[in-house]
Amino acid sequence: MTPAEFIDDPEWWKFLPETKDPPSRRHLPAHEDCSPVDPGAAASHLMAGGVLGSMSGYEERPGQIDMARAVTEAFDSRRHLMIEAGTGVGKSLAYLVPSILWSRVNDTPVVVSTATRNLQSQLIASDIPKALGVLGDDAAKYKVALLKGRSNYLCLRELAEFFSSGYWTMSRADQAAMPRFIEWLKSTEDGDLDGMDMLDRSMLSCPGEECGGRRCRFYSRCFVYRARRNASAAHLVIANHALVIAEACGGTGSILPAYARLVMDEAHNLESIATDQFSREVSQPAMRRILDRLHRAGRGRRSSASGALANIGRLVARGAAPDGVERLLEKAMVSLAAIPKKLSALVEEAGRMLRFSNAGAGAVVRYKIEDGKRRYSLHGVFKEFDGDGWDEDRLRSLRLALESEIAAEVNILHEIMAVSDGGEETPADLAEASAQLAGAAESLVAFSNDVFFTLAGESADYAYWCERTAAPKRHSYVRLVAAPLSVAGELEKILYDRKDSVILSSATLRVGNDFRYTASRLGAEGGRFSALVAASPFDYFRQSCVLAADFAPDPSKNAKAYASAVAEMSEKAVAAAGGRTLVLFTSYEMMNAVADIARPAMDAMGMRLIVQGEGVGREAMGAALRERGGEGTVLFGAQSFWEGVDIPGEALSCVIIARLPFAQLGDPVVEARGERIEQGGGSAFRDYLLPDAAIKFRQGFGRLIRSKRDRGVVIVADPRIVTKNYGSVFRKSIPASVHTVSDIDSLAEKTAAFFDI
Repeated sequence: MTPAEFIDDPEWWKFLPETKDPPSRRHLPAHEDCSPVDPGAAASHLMAGGVLGSMSGYEERPGQIDMARAVTEAFDSRRHLMIEAGTGVGKSLAYLVPSILWSRVNDTPVVVSTATRNLQSQLIASDIPKALGVLGDDAAKYKVALLKGRSNYLCLRELAEFFSSGYWTMSRADQAAMPRFIEWLKSTEDGDLDGMDMLDRSMLSCPGEECGGRRCRFYSRCFVYRARRNASAAHLVIANHALVIAEACGGTGSILPAYARLVMDEAHNLESIATDQFSREVSQPAMRRILDRLHRAGRGRRSSASGALANIGRLVARGAAPDGVERLLEKAMVSLAAIPKKLSALVEEAGRMLRFSNAGAGAVVRYKIEDGKRRYSLHGVFKEFDGDGWDEDRLRSLRLALESEIAAEVNILHEIMAVSDGGEETPADLAEASAQLAGAAESLVAFSNDVFFTLAGESADYAYWCERTAAPKRHSYVRLVAAPLSVAGELEKILYDRKDSVILSSATLRVGNDFRYTASRLGAEGGRFSALVAASPFDYFRQSCVLAADFAPDPSKNAKAYASAVAEMSEKAVAAAGGRTLVLFTSYEMMNAVADIARPAMDAMGMRLIVQGEGVGREAMGAALRERGGEGTVLFGAQSFWEGVDIPGEALSCVIIARLPFAQLGDPVVEARGERIEQGGGSAFRDYLLPDAAIKFRQGFGRLIRSKRDRGVVIVADPRIVTKNYGSVFRKSIPASVHTVSDIDSLAEKTAAFFDI
């Protein structure tokens, strides 16, 4: 069958298997009705001679055993737990074993949430199959489900809409992609769009508020329904932090089952992810995502429009819509066209404040209401800009005009839904379109509320700012953002107060020997919380050598000279290590500057220098370093390389930390949080910037030693680690001694000497 024949078949989707409703629904038992799991018995599986301890090559790790016991006790006693499990502890197995035992004994789901897809893949492919060994023959009956957000799943209704205009009206690019897409559609079991790269995925998924549920003709074959059905029957559900938080906030169309025990791994990322989830944005792209659900022009000259209103228009053309819908549809399209124009006028007026800064794209101006007056901030200094700030009367007028147009559109959508509602007799096509209208109307109301809240700038608990995004000129746009200064209270309300047990786990939760900083940021305080350190089994004093270059110039004072110094250090270290090196940067600007200086020397040595952002993806960069044991390969990586890079063995033998990872200047959330701390009598640097940087520094240090057989050198190029008083915080944060070197030759000699041992 050709792609054209497949698409033109009105029943193309019938080949997909149906998902049946479960015969009965599980109910979440109260804690008092649950059976406890023996902590000692759970931990014994990880001891020498235990089920997992008997595996070939397995080594008993006291930290892992302590962690497994503590997680089990937390589940049993309805308590929360923060665990810092050092690299090599095997924390995944330490929380998976109690989770598997608890969920099996009580036939109730435990949710394990991660911050990254890499860890999800590791859990599914490796760690969970190992941990299931504790169930013996019952492992075959144990069910595991992997859940992602709705936008990750193919929506068959959206696909049918895309197909509705036929193959020959598609753009040439879409026609060319069809054979591969259809092959993927026929082979996918879960509809996960991460495995599909042929089409624009944004037009193939459906937000929860627009889902027709059982009214949708594709319901029995729906990939989201299948995922929810699998999760509802599962004992262990693997999810991600963004999904957990979004659904805990009460979002529509939830796919997670009811659960009372939650493990959040990579918890050091939780504050950042929660901040993104709780933030509000006003921009053209944010509005466009909503309006495209109502009407989106075809991608090619011959292709037809898509969206709920376009679908209703086709029903009108066929005479399949009730009387009155055509007139309302015309009104809806007029209002729909007016909304972007009125939003554009509003954001353009708001963007006038960006003239205070000459930075162009990427410029940020914060604002707030203080003592009844709007004040603006450049670089953390709030002032009144008389005559240069917003014209408040005009801004109010533009806002009211936008809100009025949105309200008019919402009212028209509700009228269309009312006229179209024929109860059980409503045609499937019309019912599906009405569900889309209802979801879009809800999103429009939420956007209107965000406009009011974000422009007002009145809450002392939020940071407000206006910026022009740092993108190529024709893609750059102005946006207004409101972000919470603290996520602690909200996390406490939606997670810690509602769940029986929440486990927060990471290799880096402490600053020095103290959990207090992270606990306060995440709201992980109070009587139900306890903390545990599961010590790493690695001998860092023997396996690693940490060198600090006190001869380098201060990076905060002479960026050009510092880039040259980092380039020279990189060249010397790479020569000593034979490649096998990862250089970590805090900004692309510095990374590219150092790369430009170092590349000729790297080429002369026969080294392959791969720089992030130059066309090679993160996973491919890691794979390149693993090839040939890393020989002759050097990676330059920015923010995303500070964590999640796991390259054991000699393939990664040297890590260079180009600069202490303090938060970037000009970040509006960082600035505002620092000000809040200062207003409370604290120090923004001592109580926020420094501990935050120390945790990230530990993440970077942790890239080197990944097994007991690993050996290597960490070079801290930033001299402030030994020349500034606060450097001791960084030095004490890692489990190895920091040795100062006074010149480039000493650094080269000590690096080479370590590898010669």
